[in-house]
Amino acid sequence: MIHASFPTACKALNFGARAVRRSLGFQSYFARKVLVRRIRMEGKNQNCSLRGGKEDSRGALVVLEGLDRCGKTTQSARLVTNLERLGYSAELWRFPDRTTSVGKMISSYLSNESQLDDHTIHLLFSANRWEKRSLMESKLKSGTTLVVDRYSYSGVAFSSAKGLDIEWCKAPEIGLLAPDLVVYLDIPPEKAAERGGYGGERYEQLEFQKKVGHNYQVLCSPTWKIIDACSSMEDVEEQLQEMFFVGLIRNIYFNDSTTIVYVLPQRLCLLIIPRYETI
Repeated sequence: MIHASFPTACKALNFGARAVRRSLGFQSYFARKVLVRRIRMEGKNQNCSLRGGKEDSRGALVVLEGLDRCGKTTQSARLVTNLERLGYSAELWRFPDRTTSVGKMISSYLSNESQLDDHTIHLLFSANRWEKRSLMESKLKSGTTLVVDRYSYSGVAFSSAKGLDIEWCKAPEIGLLAPDLVVYLDIPPEKAAERGGYGGERYEQLEFQKKVGHNYQVLCSPTWKIIDACSSMEDVEEQLQEMFFVGLIRNIYFNDSTTIVYVLPQRLCLLIIPRYETI
């Protein structure tokens, strides 16, 4: 598997960050080692390293979150396309995965073809993520980066917007693989409602989306990256890719289990090192 160097990536994607541009002149690189963690929504120590991979490095788990019609699907696809152009192994995943038996039940519910109790549909959404967990872990071990359009945070934000207890909503998610990077595409619900196709599914209602947005604020971690989704698609795309190559490294756990697939200029790593000491 061929991985593009960081300078190549920066030049190809025309990153706007001044610090990144300054770093392009440095030729000294080094790799860091990482592990994949389990989601710990209640602060429980449930770290889980990915061991036994056939390669020395693993892929990254990148999640895009946000309100309906914020542009997640478009930007997820663009990120995967650009990563592949740079030589990375990358795949686009979406939750719910409507191709599975559980996913088909969810799809029927979302399109208003069936009715289910709020607790039941929440557990189905969670089950849909759990049924893909093993494959997700295998892909990451093999070195494939997964860009995921919605993950556990959507499940909690949407279900708690119906009035379900937020801690109850978190419980089924504990133990799923934790993302290396979460990017939230921020858009006012009123602006999202103006976009094409809005209202076609059950949850695309303005007042409900306002509640979902509030719940995302509750869930938002300091490690999340936020992009103004009202910006042009090109601006959002550029910021997302910059966050992948720069912001990703700031939020990762390090140990001796696996080697990171991303190599960074030494100057940029020196800017990031203080973060290591706080983990």
